[in-house]
Amino acid sequence: MQQDFLDQQKQADQKRRVEQERYEAQLLQLRQAMEASQAELQKVTEQLQRPTKDREEKIAFVNGLKLPIRQTDSLLLVGPKGAGKSTFLWLLNRGPKPEASRSDGTKKIQHVDGFVDSIGLNGWAQEELLKLLVLMIHDRIPKDLIIFNNDRIYHPNMSLGMLGVNNPMIVMMSGDFWGNFEPEEADDQIIHLVEDSKGVRRVEPEKHLKRVYNMKVYDDIKKHQLGVTPVTHHDDLELLVQQREKAGIEPFRFLMKELGDEFHVEMDNSHTMEALFRFIYIYEKIYKRDPLMFMNHAKLQDFK
Repeated sequence: MQQDFLDQQKQADQKRRVEQERYEAQLLQLRQAMEASQAELQKVTEQLQRPTKDREEKIAFVNGLKLPIRQTDSLLLVGPKGAGKSTFLWLLNRGPKPEASRSDGTKKIQHVDGFVDSIGLNGWAQEELLKLLVLMIHDRIPKDLIIFNNDRIYHPNMSLGMLGVNNPMIVMMSGDFWGNFEPEEADDQIIHLVEDSKGVRRVEPEKHLKRVYNMKVYDDIKKHQLGVTPVTHHDDLELLVQQREKAGIEPFRFLMKELGDEFHVEMDNSHTMEALFRFIYIYEKIYKRDPLMFMNHAKLQDFK
C-alpha cells in the first residue's frame, strides 16, 4: 500500500516537473517573441521618422489612386514560404497538388474556392506583414485568416497584433508530411489518405493525424488559451468561421475601422497608416504592381 502511494507520488511529481518545464519554455518563447517584435517595431519606427523628399507629391499620388477598402468572405492563408499553405488546400481538395520547389511557391495572390492563397512571407517581421497587407488593400481584405507556422506561436501572433489583427486560426503542419506520404520506398509510407464525400483527403487511421500536424502544441494552445485557434484540414472550417463571427471574433475588424472606406493619408498619420502609405507608393512606383518582386525585395528604405 505504501509503495503504491510512493509510486503515485513519484508520478505526480514527474508530471508537475514536466508541466513546469513546459510552462518555463513557453515563458521563454514569449519573452523572445516580445523582444523580437519590439526590435522590429523600433526598426520600422526609426525608418518612418527619417525625412523624405517630395512628401506632399507622394501623398497626393497615393490618395489619387482612390483605393477602395473592400472585404471578401474568403479565408486568407498566411505564412512563410514552405509552411504548408498549398499542401493544406490540396488536402481540402481546394487546390492543385503542390510541386516540389526550393524557391517560391505561390507567386501571386490566388483566390481558390473560398480561400486566398498568399505569397509566402520571409519570416514574421512587421515589414513582411505590412507588404502583404498592401496586396490585400489592392485586392480585398479577408474576413478571417489562418496563419501557418512551426511550434513558435507567439511571434506571428504579436506581429499581427501590432497591426490590429488578432485571434487568428493557426496550422502547424509537420515538415516531413510529404516524406511520410510519398516516401522513396512504398513500404515506408506512414500517412494514408482517403477522400470523404466532400472530397477532403482525410488521414486514415485518424490517429496518424499527429504525423501531419503538431498536435502536442495544439493541446497546449487549447489548454492555455493562447489567442489562436488551432485547426486541421479535418475541421469544418466554414462552420468554424461562422461560429467565430457569432462569437465576435473578427480578426480584421479594428484594421478595417482604421482604414475606412477608401485608403487616404494625411501629412501626419498613425504608425500603421504611414507604413502602409509608404509601401503602397513603393509597390506602385518602384515595383510596378509586381507582387512577387515586391514581397521578395521591397524595403521601407526604398521610400526616399
